[in-house]
Amino acid sequence: MPAPLLVLIALVAGALLAAQGPIFARSASHAGGPVQAAIVAFAVALAALFAIGLFTGSALPRAAVMRMPVWIWTGGLIGMAVVLLSIHAVPRIGTGSFISAIVCGQLVAALLYDHIGAFGMETRRIGFSEVAGVALLMAGLFLIVGQRNG
Repeated sequence: MPAPLLVLIALVAGALLAAQGPIFARSASHAGGPVQAAIVAFAVALAALFAIGLFTGSALPRAAVMRMPVWIWTGGLIGMAVVLLSIHAVPRIGTGSFISAIVCGQLVAALLYDHIGAFGMETRRIGFSEVAGVALLMAGLFLIVGQRNG
């Protein structure tokens, strides 16, 4: 898939991620609370993954998954923690403030991960433009959060 198309799809995914917080927060009132809403969300996701696997002919994970390094299992825990955080934070600080903070945290960490080659990924040098981009994004975060929650 060409890089520009992947960037476009990632932009759409970002827009959909912004919808998750309000959706999860709303579902918490129907499901009985934040943990129950997260359970529903992950159950729907798991059912969808099984359906996609059946449709595409993909097999279930191999038994070798049980021998993965422990730190790899944290990916699922991180997803669960972010879902629970969104359920609590979005109604209190708003979708814009929450997503702004998430995006800033993601970008700062992603550039650091690239720079050090974290998690076995290729090392990518961080330059002035990346640092300037993060600085501008952080300024935007402070403007957004300060306006909405000041």
